[in-house]
Amino acid sequence: MIGCLSMLFGEVLAGSSRAWFLDPWGLLVTLPLYLSHVLALVLIAKRAGRISLVSLYCLGMVFGLYEALLTKVLWAGYWDATGAGFGKLAGISLAEFPMLIFFWHPVMSFILPVVAFQWLTTGRFAADHVSLIRLSKVKIGLLVLLAGLISTFLASGSNFNLVDANVAVIGSIALCWTLSRFAKGAQLSDLVFQRRGSFVLFGFIATMYLAMTFLVLPNHLPKEPIAYLSIIMSYVVAIWLFMRTKPKQADADATEQVDPVAKRCFVALIVIYVASLNFWITQPEHASNMLAVLYLALYGAGSLFFLLLVYRQLKPIIIPAKWRRS
Repeated sequence: MIGCLSMLFGEVLAGSSRAWFLDPWGLLVTLPLYLSHVLALVLIAKRAGRISLVSLYCLGMVFGLYEALLTKVLWAGYWDATGAGFGKLAGISLAEFPMLIFFWHPVMSFILPVVAFQWLTTGRFAADHVSLIRLSKVKIGLLVLLAGLISTFLASGSNFNLVDANVAVIGSIALCWTLSRFAKGAQLSDLVFQRRGSFVLFGFIATMYLAMTFLVLPNHLPKEPIAYLSIIMSYVVAIWLFMRTKPKQADADATEQVDPVAKRCFVALIVIYVASLNFWITQPEHASNMLAVLYLALYGAGSLFFLLLVYRQLKPIIIPAKWRRS
């Protein structure tokens, strides 16, 4: 189920793998790719006792770095583009890297599926995860705005095809909801593999990386060493930030009674998303313009959060204690 949730938030809403549940590539490659990464990162988070939203964000950056070796997007740009957007720095695309590594994969592909999984199965949330579904008027307004605008990704990704887009989102939501009925009572700890299972899981991921590196668009592999060094350093930074986050004090999940109003609000958000999706499909030019604006907004928000996170972790190191007290 959590793999389907990751596909919904990470791929379908992005307009990438749309009706993946009807596509052999989606079922045999993309779904295992997302599911294995989510399971591996949840395992690492639980074993390390670091499962706060900030910790998951750091691991989500590790998740997103598959876009280098596996898809080559961080080096060569999106598959349907003519090259790296905004140019390159140290071999890395300046348009794709911040968006995918600082926002989309940490938030959409990892954090939201993990929180949604807990909500749909038990209503019990680890650490501070429940804060995402505590709604205020400001948060509701932002979510309504985001639901109305983020649908431009799928509208554009489906080439403004009404049937393609609706089958993708409605089919994915229905599949996730159906699977959640069978997963009632499951907790995050149930997703954590033991030693033998962990060996198989990480072995599968390693095999997938090895195969896809040389089988998927091998001509997009960079020739300059700096491009590979940049990705290696990105892994180092993400892992360092994760290890700097504070471990959870208690291992037991927190109990939270989900407000019925929150449930109705999120159902309303789904309706708003689908309605806006169908509206944008009829307005290709306006949808494309709005998509560009939203892309830049999310690009900036993700980059800003990453910089603030780095600053918070470096502050105790580079600023003397007597200055911090003052």
